[in-house]
Amino acid sequence: MSRPSYPPREMTPATPGIFTAILGGVVSAAAAGAGMGFLRSTLQVRSVPERVIEWLLIFIPIDAFSAGVQRFGFDAKRYALSGAILATLGVLVILGAIALRRGWSVRAIGALGILLWLFTMVVVMPLTEAGLFAMALIDGTKAAVLGYLAVALTYVAVLVLVREVLLEAGRPFGVPEPLAARRAEGNRFLASLISRRSATVLVGAAVAGYAATFLSTFIGPRQRFTTVRVLDPQEPVPSGGIGAPNPHPNLLGTPELEPAPAPRGAGSSSEPPPPRQLVRDRDGALLPSGRRPGDLADLVTPNEAFYVVTKNPVADPMLRAENWRLILDGEVERPVQLDYRSLRNLPTVEIAKTLECISNFVTLCDMVPFGCDLMGNARWKGARMSDVLALAGGLKPGVLAIATISADEYTTALPIEAALDPQTLLVYEMNGEILPREHGYPVRVLVPGRYGMKNAKWVVNLRALRREFVDWYGQRMWSKDGIVKTMTRIDVPAPKAVLSPGQHRIAGVAYGGDRGITRVEFSADGGHNWQAAQFVEPSAGRDAWVRWQGNFGVSSGGDVTLIARATDGSGEVQQEAFSLPQPDGGAGWNTCEISVRLA
Repeated sequence: MSRPSYPPREMTPATPGIFTAILGGVVSAAAAGAGMGFLRSTLQVRSVPERVIEWLLIFIPIDAFSAGVQRFGFDAKRYALSGAILATLGVLVILGAIALRRGWSVRAIGALGILLWLFTMVVVMPLTEAGLFAMALIDGTKAAVLGYLAVALTYVAVLVLVREVLLEAGRPFGVPEPLAARRAEGNRFLASLISRRSATVLVGAAVAGYAATFLSTFIGPRQRFTTVRVLDPQEPVPSGGIGAPNPHPNLLGTPELEPAPAPRGAGSSSEPPPPRQLVRDRDGALLPSGRRPGDLADLVTPNEAFYVVTKNPVADPMLRAENWRLILDGEVERPVQLDYRSLRNLPTVEIAKTLECISNFVTLCDMVPFGCDLMGNARWKGARMSDVLALAGGLKPGVLAIATISADEYTTALPIEAALDPQTLLVYEMNGEILPREHGYPVRVLVPGRYGMKNAKWVVNLRALRREFVDWYGQRMWSKDGIVKTMTRIDVPAPKAVLSPGQHRIAGVAYGGDRGITRVEFSADGGHNWQAAQFVEPSAGRDAWVRWQGNFGVSSGGDVTLIARATDGSGEVQQEAFSLPQPDGGAGWNTCEISVRLA
Protein backbone atom coordinates (compact mmCIF):
# COMPACT_ATOMS: atom_id res chain seq x y z
CA MET A 1 0.00 0.00 0.00
CA SER A 2 1.17 3.45 -0.70
CA ARG A 3 1.93 5.67 2.25
CA PRO A 4 -0.70 8.43 2.75
CA SER A 5 0.44 11.94 2.02
CA TYR A 6 0.08 14.66 4.62
CA PRO A 7 -0.85 18.28 4.04
CA PRO A 8 1.72 20.99 4.51
CA ARG A 9 1.74 22.67 7.94
CA GLU A 10 0.31 25.89 6.60
CA MET A 11 -2.15 26.14 3.76
CA THR A 12 -3.06 29.28 1.90
CA PRO A 13 -6.55 30.33 0.81
CA ALA A 14 -7.47 30.24 -2.82
CA THR A 15 -7.25 33.51 -4.67
CA PRO A 16 -9.93 35.91 -3.33
CA GLY A 17 -11.75 38.28 -5.62
CA ILE A 18 -10.21 41.63 -6.44
CA PHE A 19 -12.83 43.51 -4.44
CA THR A 20 -12.29 41.28 -1.39
CA ALA A 21 -8.50 41.68 -1.60
CA ILE A 22 -8.75 45.47 -1.94
CA LEU A 23 -11.18 45.64 0.99
CA GLY A 24 -8.72 43.68 3.11
CA GLY A 25 -5.94 46.05 2.06
CA VAL A 26 -8.10 49.06 3.00
CA VAL A 27 -8.78 47.65 6.48
CA SER A 28 -5.07 46.95 7.07
CA ALA A 29 -3.98 50.35 5.76
CA ALA A 30 -6.59 52.07 7.95
CA ALA A 31 -5.21 50.26 11.00
CA ALA A 32 -1.68 51.44 10.16
CA GLY A 33 -2.94 55.00 9.62
CA ALA A 34 -4.74 54.91 12.96
CA GLY A 35 -1.50 53.76 14.60
CA MET A 36 0.44 56.66 13.12
CA GLY A 37 -2.30 59.06 14.17
CA PHE A 38 -2.26 57.68 17.71
CA LEU A 39 1.51 58.14 18.02
CA ARG A 40 1.28 61.63 16.50
CA SER A 41 -1.40 62.78 18.93
CA THR A 42 0.16 61.25 22.04
CA LEU A 43 3.95 61.23 21.61
CA GLN A 44 4.27 63.65 18.66
CA VAL A 45 5.97 61.04 16.48
CA ARG A 46 5.70 62.60 13.04
CA SER A 47 3.90 60.45 10.49
CA VAL A 48 5.32 59.19 7.20
CA PRO A 49 3.03 61.46 5.11
CA GLU A 50 4.23 64.53 7.03
CA ARG A 51 7.84 63.63 6.37
CA VAL A 52 7.24 62.83 2.72
CA ILE A 53 5.35 66.04 1.96
CA GLU A 54 8.09 68.18 3.50
CA TRP A 55 10.70 66.32 1.46
CA LEU A 56 8.69 66.75 -1.76
CA LEU A 57 8.45 70.50 -1.14
CA ILE A 58 12.17 70.68 -1.86
CA PHE A 59 11.49 69.79 -5.49
CA ILE A 60 8.54 72.14 -6.06
CA PRO A 61 9.61 75.27 -7.99
CA ILE A 62 9.11 78.51 -6.08
CA ASP A 63 6.76 79.81 -8.78
CA ALA A 64 4.57 76.72 -8.42
CA PHE A 65 4.63 77.10 -4.64
CA SER A 66 3.61 80.75 -4.96
CA ALA A 67 0.79 79.86 -7.32
CA GLY A 68 -0.46 77.24 -4.88
CA VAL A 69 -0.48 79.67 -1.96
CA GLN A 70 -2.31 82.30 -4.03
CA ARG A 71 -4.80 79.74 -5.31
CA PHE A 72 -5.54 77.84 -2.11
CA GLY A 73 -4.36 80.25 0.60
CA PHE A 74 -4.71 78.77 4.09
CA ASP A 75 -5.66 75.36 2.72
CA ALA A 76 -2.58 74.80 0.52
CA LYS A 77 -0.62 72.75 3.06
CA ARG A 78 -3.70 70.90 4.20
CA TYR A 79 -4.45 69.81 0.64
CA ALA A 80 -0.82 68.76 0.14
CA LEU A 81 -0.86 66.74 3.36
CA SER A 82 -4.16 65.11 2.43
CA GLY A 83 -2.62 64.06 -0.86
CA ALA A 84 0.40 62.60 0.93
CA ILE A 85 -1.83 60.69 3.35
CA LEU A 86 -3.91 59.24 0.52
CA ALA A 87 -0.76 58.27 -1.40
CA THR A 88 0.79 56.54 1.64
CA LEU A 89 -2.40 54.67 2.49
CA GLY A 90 -2.84 53.83 -1.19
CA VAL A 91 0.55 52.10 -1.26
CA LEU A 92 -0.39 50.08 1.83
CA VAL A 93 -3.74 49.13 0.28
CA ILE A 94 -2.06 47.92 -2.88
CA LEU A 95 0.54 45.87 -1.00
CA GLY A 96 -2.12 44.33 1.23
CA ALA A 97 -4.35 43.49 -1.73
CA ILE A 98 -1.43 41.81 -3.52
CA ALA A 99 -0.62 39.74 -0.44
CA LEU A 100 -4.22 38.54 -0.09
CA ARG A 101 -4.82 38.09 -3.79
CA ARG A 102 -1.74 35.90 -4.20
CA GLY A 103 -2.36 33.95 -1.02
CA TRP A 104 0.84 34.92 0.82
CA SER A 105 1.71 32.88 3.88
CA VAL A 106 1.83 34.31 7.37
CA ARG A 107 5.60 34.28 7.19
CA ALA A 108 5.59 36.25 3.93
CA ILE A 109 3.15 38.83 5.34
CA GLY A 110 5.33 39.23 8.43
CA ALA A 111 8.36 39.76 6.22
CA LEU A 112 6.42 42.48 4.37
CA GLY A 113 5.93 44.35 7.64
CA ILE A 114 9.61 44.16 8.53
CA LEU A 115 10.57 45.39 5.05
CA LEU A 116 8.18 48.34 5.34
CA TRP A 117 9.70 49.26 8.71
CA LEU A 118 13.23 48.96 7.36
CA PHE A 119 12.30 51.08 4.33
CA THR A 120 11.06 53.80 6.68
CA MET A 121 14.20 53.64 8.83
CA VAL A 122 16.75 53.35 6.02
CA VAL A 123 15.15 55.44 3.25
CA VAL A 124 12.40 57.75 4.53
CA MET A 125 14.19 58.89 7.68
CA PRO A 126 17.51 59.82 6.01
CA LEU A 127 15.70 61.55 3.13
CA THR A 128 13.80 63.69 5.63
CA GLU A 129 16.94 64.56 7.61
CA ALA A 130 16.13 62.35 10.59
CA GLY A 131 19.13 60.15 9.83
CA LEU A 132 19.52 56.39 9.54
CA PHE A 133 17.18 54.80 12.06
CA ALA A 134 16.25 58.34 13.21
CA MET A 135 19.67 58.79 14.83
CA ALA A 136 19.91 62.45 13.75
CA LEU A 137 16.88 63.48 15.80
CA ILE A 138 17.69 65.66 18.79
CA ASP A 139 15.04 63.87 20.80
CA GLY A 140 12.61 61.10 20.00
CA THR A 141 14.87 58.56 18.26
CA LYS A 142 13.63 55.65 20.35
CA ALA A 143 10.02 56.74 19.97
CA ALA A 144 10.37 56.94 16.19
CA VAL A 145 12.13 53.57 15.82
CA LEU A 146 9.82 51.65 18.15
CA GLY A 147 6.70 53.55 17.11
CA TYR A 148 7.12 52.85 13.41
CA LEU A 149 7.85 49.20 14.24
CA ALA A 150 4.58 49.03 16.18
CA VAL A 151 2.74 50.55 13.21
CA ALA A 152 4.28 47.98 10.84
CA LEU A 153 3.27 45.15 13.18
CA THR A 154 -0.24 46.57 13.36
CA TYR A 155 -0.47 46.54 9.58
CA VAL A 156 0.64 42.92 9.16
CA ALA A 157 -1.41 41.75 12.17
CA VAL A 158 -4.59 43.05 10.58
CA LEU A 159 -3.58 41.52 7.24
CA VAL A 160 -3.19 38.14 8.92
CA LEU A 161 -6.55 38.59 10.65
CA VAL A 162 -8.17 39.28 7.29
CA ARG A 163 -6.46 36.17 5.94
CA GLU A 164 -7.89 34.17 8.84
CA VAL A 165 -11.38 35.50 8.08
CA LEU A 166 -10.99 34.28 4.51
CA LEU A 167 -9.99 30.87 5.82
CA GLU A 168 -13.01 30.78 8.12
CA ALA A 169 -15.21 31.64 5.17
CA GLY A 170 -14.46 28.13 3.88
CA ARG A 171 -12.56 28.93 0.74
CA PRO A 172 -11.05 25.88 -0.99
CA PHE A 173 -7.33 25.31 -0.60
CA GLY A 174 -4.88 25.19 -3.42
CA VAL A 175 -3.25 21.74 -3.23
CA PRO A 176 -1.44 19.74 -5.91
CA GLU A 177 -4.01 16.88 -6.10
CA PRO A 178 -7.68 16.28 -5.21
CA LEU A 179 -8.32 15.27 -1.58
CA ALA A 180 -11.24 13.77 0.18
CA ALA A 181 -13.68 16.10 1.89
CA ARG A 182 -12.45 15.02 5.33
CA ARG A 183 -8.83 15.69 4.42
CA ALA A 184 -9.76 19.11 3.02
CA GLU A 185 -11.65 19.98 6.17
CA GLY A 186 -8.65 18.97 8.32
CA ASN A 187 -6.29 21.06 6.24
CA ARG A 188 -8.62 24.01 6.49
CA PHE A 189 -8.80 23.71 10.26
CA LEU A 190 -5.00 23.42 10.59
CA ALA A 191 -4.34 26.45 8.38
CA SER A 192 -6.96 28.49 10.23
CA LEU A 193 -5.44 27.53 13.58
CA ILE A 194 -1.96 28.57 12.44
CA SER A 195 -3.28 31.85 11.05
CA ARG A 196 -5.22 32.53 14.24
CA ARG A 197 -2.21 31.93 16.46
CA SER A 198 0.02 34.02 14.22
CA ALA A 199 -2.48 36.89 14.25
CA THR A 200 -2.61 36.72 18.05
CA VAL A 201 1.17 36.81 18.28
CA LEU A 202 1.38 39.76 15.87
CA VAL A 203 -1.34 41.71 17.67
CA GLY A 204 0.47 41.12 20.95
CA ALA A 205 3.75 42.23 19.39
CA ALA A 206 2.11 45.42 18.09
CA VAL A 207 0.66 46.22 21.53
CA ALA A 208 4.06 45.51 23.10
CA GLY A 209 5.63 47.85 20.51
CA TYR A 210 3.33 50.72 21.49
CA ALA A 211 3.99 50.04 25.19
CA ALA A 212 7.75 50.01 24.59
CA THR A 213 7.46 53.27 22.67
CA PHE A 214 5.78 54.99 25.61
CA LEU A 215 8.19 53.52 28.15
CA SER A 216 11.21 54.57 26.12
CA THR A 217 9.88 58.12 26.03
CA PHE A 218 9.32 58.52 29.75
CA ILE A 219 11.99 56.25 31.22
CA GLY A 220 15.75 56.60 30.93
CA PRO A 221 18.09 59.51 30.16
CA ARG A 222 17.05 61.90 27.41
CA GLN A 223 20.51 63.01 26.31
CA ARG A 224 24.06 62.16 27.26
CA PHE A 225 25.19 65.73 27.81
CA THR A 226 26.51 67.39 30.92
CA THR A 227 23.85 69.63 32.44
CA VAL A 228 24.95 73.21 33.13
CA ARG A 229 22.86 75.06 35.67
CA VAL A 230 22.85 78.74 36.54
CA LEU A 231 21.99 78.79 40.23
CA ASP A 232 22.22 82.45 41.22
CA PRO A 233 20.33 84.94 39.07
CA GLN A 234 21.98 87.78 41.00
CA GLU A 235 25.45 86.73 39.84
CA PRO A 236 24.90 85.89 36.20
CA VAL A 237 27.33 85.08 33.47
CA PRO A 238 28.89 88.30 32.14
CA SER A 239 27.52 89.44 28.79
CA GLY A 240 30.90 90.16 27.28
CA GLY A 241 31.50 87.71 24.50
CA ILE A 242 32.15 83.98 24.35
CA GLY A 243 35.91 83.58 24.20
CA ALA A 244 37.57 81.45 26.86
CA PRO A 245 35.64 78.94 29.00
CA ASN A 246 33.77 80.73 31.77
CA PRO A 247 34.88 79.61 35.26
CA HIS A 248 32.10 81.49 37.05
CA PRO A 249 31.38 79.72 40.36
CA ASN A 250 27.60 79.67 39.91
CA LEU A 251 27.85 77.41 36.84
CA LEU A 252 27.66 73.76 37.82
CA GLY A 253 28.60 71.09 35.31
CA THR A 254 27.10 67.75 36.32
CA PRO A 255 26.32 64.51 34.52
CA GLU A 256 23.03 64.32 36.39
CA LEU A 257 20.18 64.46 33.88
CA GLU A 258 17.17 64.81 36.15
CA PRO A 259 15.19 68.03 35.54
CA ALA A 260 15.78 70.88 37.95
CA PRO A 261 12.69 72.08 39.83
CA ALA A 262 10.88 74.74 37.83
CA PRO A 263 10.51 78.17 39.40
CA ARG A 264 7.12 79.17 40.76
CA GLY A 265 5.17 82.36 40.90
CA ALA A 266 5.18 85.31 38.52
CA GLY A 267 7.35 84.83 35.50
CA SER A 268 7.80 81.13 36.23
CA SER A 269 7.36 78.13 33.97
CA SER A 270 3.60 78.04 34.44
CA GLU A 271 1.79 76.52 31.49
CA PRO A 272 0.79 79.03 28.80
CA PRO A 273 -2.81 79.29 27.58
CA PRO A 274 -3.99 76.54 25.21
CA PRO A 275 -2.85 77.13 21.61
CA ARG A 276 -5.24 78.76 19.16
CA GLN A 277 -5.76 75.41 17.47
CA LEU A 278 -9.36 75.82 16.41
CA VAL A 279 -8.63 79.01 14.53
CA ARG A 280 -5.44 77.58 13.07
CA ASP A 281 -7.09 74.33 12.04
CA ARG A 282 -9.81 76.25 10.26
CA ASP A 283 -7.34 78.49 8.48
CA GLY A 284 -4.62 75.94 7.82
CA ALA A 285 -1.00 76.85 8.34
CA LEU A 286 -1.31 80.64 8.06
CA LEU A 287 -3.21 82.90 10.42
CA PRO A 288 -3.02 86.67 9.83
CA SER A 289 -3.13 89.24 12.59
CA GLY A 290 -6.47 90.10 14.10
CA ARG A 291 -6.47 93.68 12.80
CA ARG A 292 -9.79 94.79 11.34
CA PRO A 293 -9.67 96.53 7.93
CA GLY A 294 -9.68 100.28 8.40
CA ASP A 295 -8.14 100.18 11.90
CA LEU A 296 -4.62 101.40 12.59
CA ALA A 297 -2.57 98.55 14.03
CA ASP A 298 -1.77 98.73 17.74
CA LEU A 299 1.75 99.76 18.62
CA VAL A 300 2.06 96.44 20.47
CA THR A 301 0.10 93.56 18.97
CA PRO A 302 -1.78 91.52 21.60
CA ASN A 303 -0.75 87.89 21.82
CA GLU A 304 -4.18 86.68 20.79
CA ALA A 305 -4.06 88.85 17.65
CA PHE A 306 -0.46 88.09 16.64
CA TYR A 307 -0.08 86.30 13.31
CA VAL A 308 0.80 82.59 13.29
CA VAL A 309 2.76 80.70 10.65
CA THR A 310 3.83 77.09 11.01
CA LYS A 311 5.18 74.45 8.66
CA ASN A 312 3.25 71.79 10.59
CA PRO A 313 -0.15 71.11 9.00
CA VAL A 314 -1.09 68.48 11.62
CA ALA A 315 0.08 69.74 15.02
CA ASP A 316 2.88 71.73 16.60
CA PRO A 317 5.17 70.40 19.34
CA MET A 318 3.61 70.23 22.81
CA LEU A 319 6.56 70.75 25.15
CA ARG A 320 6.76 71.20 28.91
CA ALA A 321 9.23 73.56 30.54
CA GLU A 322 10.22 71.09 33.27
CA ASN A 323 11.33 68.55 30.66
CA TRP A 324 12.75 70.99 28.13
CA ARG A 325 16.48 70.97 27.42
CA LEU A 326 18.57 73.18 25.16
CA ILE A 327 21.57 71.29 23.79
CA LEU A 328 24.69 73.28 22.92
CA ASP A 329 26.97 71.23 20.72
CA GLY A 330 29.02 71.24 17.56
CA GLU A 331 32.16 73.39 17.53
CA VAL A 332 31.97 74.47 21.18
CA GLU A 333 34.54 73.89 23.91
CA ARG A 334 32.31 71.53 25.86
CA PRO A 335 28.92 70.18 24.67
CA VAL A 336 26.33 70.77 27.39
CA GLN A 337 22.61 71.03 27.92
CA LEU A 338 20.69 73.77 29.69
CA ASP A 339 17.38 73.54 31.51
CA TYR A 340 14.56 76.09 31.54
CA ARG A 341 15.22 77.42 35.02
CA SER A 342 18.87 78.11 34.24
CA LEU A 343 17.93 79.96 31.07
CA ARG A 344 15.65 82.23 33.06
CA ASN A 345 18.44 82.83 35.58
CA LEU A 346 20.71 84.31 32.92
CA PRO A 347 20.76 88.12 32.47
CA THR A 348 17.34 89.22 31.27
CA VAL A 349 16.90 91.35 28.17
CA GLU A 350 13.57 92.87 27.15
CA ILE A 351 13.08 94.43 23.73
CA ALA A 352 10.33 95.47 21.35
CA LYS A 353 10.61 93.71 18.01
CA THR A 354 8.47 93.32 14.93
CA LEU A 355 8.17 89.93 13.30
CA GLU A 356 7.20 89.67 9.63
CA CYS A 357 6.73 86.46 7.70
CA ILE A 358 8.72 86.27 4.47
CA SER A 359 5.46 85.25 2.75
CA ASN A 360 3.84 88.56 3.69
CA PHE A 361 2.62 90.74 0.84
CA VAL A 362 3.44 94.43 1.21
CA THR A 363 1.11 95.63 -1.55
CA LEU A 364 -1.65 94.18 -3.74
CA CYS A 365 -2.89 92.65 -0.51
CA ASP A 366 -6.06 91.20 -2.05
CA MET A 367 -3.99 88.69 -4.08
CA VAL A 368 -3.86 86.29 -1.12
CA PRO A 369 -6.31 85.49 1.71
CA PHE A 370 -3.90 86.64 4.43
CA GLY A 371 -3.34 90.00 2.72
CA CYS A 372 -0.54 92.14 4.16
CA ASP A 373 -1.16 91.04 7.74
CA LEU A 374 1.49 88.40 8.38
CA MET A 375 3.32 90.72 10.76
CA GLY A 376 3.05 92.04 14.28
CA ASN A 377 4.99 93.88 16.98
CA ALA A 378 5.50 92.64 20.54
CA ARG A 379 7.64 93.04 23.62
CA TRP A 380 9.85 90.01 24.20
CA LYS A 381 11.89 88.90 27.20
CA GLY A 382 14.72 86.41 27.22
CA ALA A 383 18.46 85.78 27.44
CA ARG A 384 21.16 86.71 24.93
CA MET A 385 22.25 83.88 22.70
CA SER A 386 25.85 84.94 23.32
CA ASP A 387 25.39 84.40 27.06
CA VAL A 388 23.87 80.98 26.42
CA LEU A 389 26.75 79.95 24.16
CA ALA A 390 29.18 81.04 26.87
CA LEU A 391 27.86 78.22 29.04
CA ALA A 392 29.47 75.79 26.59
CA GLY A 393 32.84 77.44 27.16
CA GLY A 394 32.68 79.52 23.99
CA LEU A 395 33.13 78.72 20.32
CA LYS A 396 36.10 77.06 18.72
CA PRO A 397 38.04 79.06 16.11
CA GLY A 398 36.60 79.21 12.63
CA VAL A 399 32.90 78.91 13.47
CA LEU A 400 30.83 80.37 10.62
CA ALA A 401 27.26 79.74 11.65
CA ILE A 402 24.93 78.63 14.39
CA ALA A 403 22.30 76.11 13.35
CA THR A 404 19.12 76.24 15.38
CA ILE A 405 17.14 73.01 15.50
CA SER A 406 13.56 72.87 16.72
CA ALA A 407 11.45 70.14 18.26
CA ASP A 408 9.53 69.81 14.99
CA GLU A 409 12.84 69.31 13.10
CA TYR A 410 12.71 72.81 11.64
CA THR A 411 16.19 74.30 11.12
CA THR A 412 17.61 77.76 10.55
CA ALA A 413 21.13 78.95 9.80
CA LEU A 414 22.37 82.10 11.52
CA PRO A 415 25.69 83.66 10.48
CA ILE A 416 27.91 84.02 13.50
CA GLU A 417 27.64 87.83 13.54
CA ALA A 418 23.85 87.55 13.76
CA ALA A 419 24.01 84.89 16.47
CA LEU A 420 26.28 87.06 18.62
CA ASP A 421 24.27 90.25 18.15
CA PRO A 422 23.37 91.55 21.64
CA GLN A 423 19.71 91.60 20.63
CA THR A 424 19.63 88.02 19.38
CA LEU A 425 17.71 86.34 22.15
CA LEU A 426 16.29 83.09 23.38
CA VAL A 427 12.91 84.37 24.56
CA TYR A 428 10.45 82.87 27.00
CA GLU A 429 7.98 85.73 27.49
CA MET A 430 5.84 87.71 25.06
CA ASN A 431 4.09 90.91 26.09
CA GLY A 432 4.65 90.15 29.77
CA GLU A 433 3.17 86.65 29.57
CA ILE A 434 4.57 83.15 29.24
CA LEU A 435 5.42 82.58 25.59
CA PRO A 436 2.29 81.15 23.91
CA ARG A 437 2.52 77.63 22.52
CA GLU A 438 1.82 78.74 18.96
CA HIS A 439 4.75 81.17 19.22
CA GLY A 440 7.29 78.61 20.40
CA TYR A 441 6.75 77.76 24.08
CA PRO A 442 8.83 77.20 26.06
CA VAL A 443 11.64 78.98 24.15
CA ARG A 444 12.11 80.51 20.71
CA VAL A 445 14.88 82.42 18.95
CA LEU A 446 14.61 86.12 18.12
CA VAL A 447 17.05 87.63 15.59
CA PRO A 448 17.22 91.35 14.67
CA GLY A 449 16.31 92.42 11.15
CA ARG A 450 15.38 88.96 9.84
CA TYR A 451 12.12 87.58 8.57
CA GLY A 452 10.19 85.22 10.83
CA MET A 453 11.73 82.21 9.08
CA LYS A 454 14.99 82.90 10.94
CA ASN A 455 13.28 83.25 14.33
CA ALA A 456 12.86 79.56 15.11
CA LYS A 457 10.17 78.35 17.51
CA TRP A 458 10.32 75.39 19.94
CA VAL A 459 14.13 75.49 19.80
CA VAL A 460 15.96 72.55 21.42
CA ASN A 461 19.47 72.72 19.95
CA LEU A 462 22.11 75.31 19.08
CA ARG A 463 24.89 73.77 16.98
CA ALA A 464 28.07 75.68 16.14
CA LEU A 465 29.39 74.89 12.64
CA ARG A 466 32.58 75.60 10.73
CA ARG A 467 30.82 75.06 7.42
CA GLU A 468 27.93 76.57 5.54
CA PHE A 469 24.61 75.13 6.63
CA VAL A 470 21.58 74.93 4.32
CA ASP A 471 18.51 75.19 6.53
CA TRP A 472 14.86 74.18 6.04
CA TYR A 473 13.90 77.19 3.93
CA GLY A 474 17.24 77.21 2.15
CA GLN A 475 16.68 73.67 0.94
CA ARG A 476 13.48 74.93 -0.63
CA MET A 477 15.35 77.73 -2.42
CA TRP A 478 14.12 80.63 -0.30
CA SER A 479 16.28 83.50 0.91
CA LYS A 480 19.56 82.45 2.45
CA ASP A 481 19.92 85.36 4.89
CA GLY A 482 16.26 86.32 5.44
CA ILE A 483 16.97 90.06 5.86
CA VAL A 484 13.71 92.00 5.84
CA LYS A 485 12.96 94.54 3.14
CA THR A 486 11.76 98.03 4.00
CA MET A 487 7.98 98.27 3.78
CA THR A 488 5.01 100.40 4.69
CA ARG A 489 1.30 99.62 4.86
CA ILE A 490 -1.79 101.83 4.72
CA ASP A 491 -4.22 100.82 7.47
CA VAL A 492 -6.55 103.84 7.35
CA PRO A 493 -8.76 104.24 5.37
CA ALA A 494 -9.89 100.71 4.59
CA PRO A 495 -9.51 99.45 1.01
CA LYS A 496 -12.48 100.33 -1.20
CA ALA A 497 -13.78 102.78 1.41
CA VAL A 498 -16.30 105.34 0.21
CA LEU A 499 -15.48 108.86 1.45
CA SER A 500 -17.15 112.24 1.15
CA PRO A 501 -15.27 115.31 -0.14
CA GLY A 502 -13.07 117.01 2.45
CA GLN A 503 -10.14 116.20 4.72
CA HIS A 504 -9.49 112.61 5.79
CA ARG A 505 -6.95 110.75 7.86
CA ILE A 506 -4.39 108.36 6.42
CA ALA A 507 -2.36 106.16 8.76
CA GLY A 508 -0.39 102.94 8.81
CA VAL A 509 2.78 101.19 9.87
CA ALA A 510 6.29 101.05 8.41
CA TYR A 511 9.11 98.61 9.12
CA GLY A 512 12.72 98.47 8.03
CA GLY A 513 14.16 95.75 10.27
CA ASP A 514 17.00 96.83 12.54
CA ARG A 515 17.77 99.66 10.11
CA GLY A 516 14.76 101.53 11.47
CA ILE A 517 12.50 104.02 9.65
CA THR A 518 13.41 107.69 9.28
CA ARG A 519 10.69 108.93 6.92
CA VAL A 520 7.28 107.98 5.56
CA GLU A 521 5.57 109.72 2.65
CA PHE A 522 2.15 109.36 1.12
CA SER A 523 0.39 110.48 -2.03
CA ALA A 524 -3.32 111.03 -2.61
CA ASP A 525 -3.12 111.48 -6.38
CA GLY A 526 -1.51 108.27 -7.61
CA GLY A 527 2.09 109.34 -6.92
CA HIS A 528 2.21 112.77 -8.60
CA ASN A 529 2.61 114.67 -5.34
CA TRP A 530 3.95 113.48 -2.01
CA GLN A 531 3.47 114.62 1.59
CA ALA A 532 5.55 113.74 4.64
CA ALA A 533 3.73 111.77 7.31
CA GLN A 534 4.18 112.25 11.05
CA PHE A 535 5.05 109.47 13.46
CA VAL A 536 2.25 108.74 15.91
CA GLU A 537 4.77 108.10 18.70
CA PRO A 538 8.51 107.40 19.01
CA SER A 539 9.72 104.03 17.85
CA ALA A 540 9.33 101.30 20.46
CA GLY A 541 12.75 99.86 19.65
CA ARG A 542 15.59 99.49 17.21
CA ASP A 543 13.85 96.63 15.38
CA ALA A 544 10.20 97.62 15.80
CA TRP A 545 7.72 99.10 13.38
CA VAL A 546 6.62 102.73 13.56
CA ARG A 547 3.10 104.03 13.21
CA TRP A 548 2.56 107.05 11.00
CA GLN A 549 -0.32 109.33 10.04
CA GLY A 550 -1.26 112.35 7.95
CA ASN A 551 -4.20 114.14 6.32
CA PHE A 552 -5.27 114.33 2.70
CA GLY A 553 -8.07 116.18 1.00
CA VAL A 554 -10.41 115.16 -1.82
CA SER A 555 -12.87 117.48 -3.56
CA SER A 556 -14.30 115.79 -6.64
CA GLY A 557 -16.05 112.47 -6.97
CA GLY A 558 -14.46 109.36 -8.43
CA ASP A 559 -11.75 106.88 -7.58
CA VAL A 560 -8.59 107.86 -5.68
CA THR A 561 -5.37 105.88 -5.35
CA LEU A 562 -3.48 106.36 -2.10
CA ILE A 563 0.20 105.36 -2.08
CA ALA A 564 2.75 105.16 0.75
CA ARG A 565 6.49 104.63 0.82
CA ALA A 566 9.12 104.55 3.56
CA THR A 567 12.81 105.41 3.89
CA ASP A 568 14.91 103.28 6.23
CA GLY A 569 17.76 104.27 8.53
CA SER A 570 20.35 103.68 5.82
CA GLY A 571 18.70 106.34 3.63
CA GLU A 572 17.29 103.83 1.13
CA VAL A 573 13.74 104.33 -0.13
CA GLN A 574 11.79 101.10 -0.28
CA GLN A 575 11.54 99.36 -3.64
CA GLU A 576 8.77 100.74 -5.83
CA ALA A 577 8.24 97.78 -8.16
CA PHE A 578 5.97 94.99 -7.00
CA SER A 579 7.51 91.57 -6.41
CA LEU A 580 6.11 88.37 -4.97
CA PRO A 581 7.47 87.23 -1.61
CA GLN A 582 9.21 84.20 -3.11
CA PRO A 583 12.13 83.85 -2.59
CA ASP A 584 13.46 87.02 -0.89
CA GLY A 585 10.38 88.72 0.54
CA GLY A 586 7.69 90.94 -0.98
CA ALA A 587 8.29 94.46 -2.25
CA GLY A 588 6.40 97.41 -3.71
CA TRP A 589 4.79 100.66 -2.66
CA ASN A 590 1.58 99.99 -0.79
CA THR A 591 -1.58 101.30 -2.44
CA CYS A 592 -5.15 101.72 -1.32
CA GLU A 593 -8.04 102.31 -3.71
CA ILE A 594 -10.93 104.42 -2.37
CA SER A 595 -13.96 106.15 -3.85
CA VAL A 596 -15.22 109.69 -3.29
CA ARG A 597 -18.96 110.15 -3.45
CA LEU A 598 -20.47 113.62 -3.81
CA ALA A 599 -23.43 114.43 -1.58
